[in-house]
Amino acid sequence: MAAAVVLFHVNKHPLLYLAATAGLLLGPELAVAQAGHALGDASFLSAYFFYSKPDKVIVEETTPTEDQIRFYGRPDVVEAPADIKPTGPAAPTTVGPVDIRHLRFRDADGDIVPALLCTPKGKKGPFPLAVAVHGMNSNKAQVCGQVAPALAKRGFAVLAPDMPVHGERPGSPHDLFASQDWIKALRLHRRAIIDIRQCIDVAEARPELDLSKGVILAGYSMGSWLDSIAGPIDPRVKAMVLMVGGATDPGPVVKKLPLVATADPLEALPFFAGRPLLLLNGRHDQTVTPEMADRLFAAAPEPKEQKWYDSGHHLPDKAYEDAAKWVAQQWAKLTPPAATK
Repeated sequence: MAAAVVLFHVNKHPLLYLAATAGLLLGPELAVAQAGHALGDASFLSAYFFYSKPDKVIVEETTPTEDQIRFYGRPDVVEAPADIKPTGPAAPTTVGPVDIRHLRFRDADGDIVPALLCTPKGKKGPFPLAVAVHGMNSNKAQVCGQVAPALAKRGFAVLAPDMPVHGERPGSPHDLFASQDWIKALRLHRRAIIDIRQCIDVAEARPELDLSKGVILAGYSMGSWLDSIAGPIDPRVKAMVLMVGGATDPGPVVKKLPLVATADPLEALPFFAGRPLLLLNGRHDQTVTPEMADRLFAAAPEPKEQKWYDSGHHLPDKAYEDAAKWVAQQWAKLTPPAATK
């Protein structure tokens, strides 16, 4: 496990540390990915993050409670029901220019995924969609508060799930790292990537959402890290906004560990070629440093753009306006796929 120690001291990023720690333990998903798929090949990542897409995703829709849409603090962890029953439509809770509904669905691993669906106030749609992924120790309500108002003003909906051990879901990142259960952490990383993709499955069945030209991914900090992997492997994602995103350099030895490839944006992002990408970063960010941001931008294929702000890890409001403007411009350029005869 020397590679794990080297990786940890070189770049300090927990996901890559976990990947290196378990690099010699081949779970069934990794064994399948390695069978006939070489590292550095898009098919390797696609195979590792494969899941059986259900014919229908059952979604529970309710009016969110005040706790579920509170921007500051973590919402109460809600005990998962034995079964998810389809409910709705539910009356929204309105905050500023946004109508908010609370959704829950069961993911490919059987976990309950809570999410918030934000739509322009008082309008019926259908709306183009951005799937927004929050940062470490954050939750769906916080990322909605960051990106949904500016996007709603431009006619977009936002769907934001809680990632594993965050928000309403059981567990916590602190407890996970304190326990040093790296195998569990790697499984949760895989689950998070698939949960993001399953949000698109949920959106495809909702009449108020317009996925005729695909979806946009938006991620903040940890969410950018996850999006950097989820976006390239899902062809339904047509553009991405990565806020305070970056990448570390695991080094040539650690890069050879198969599990590192499953958690490294530098390995995945080149497969986003031909789809537009926007990076938003803070010049004084001490969490995702400018060096890390530059590294991710250098690895990204064209077309790409990067904007810098005079901030730390918390971007100013202007960044969210810039992101929403860019998303609307990219959506306008997209065309629906040609109909098959």
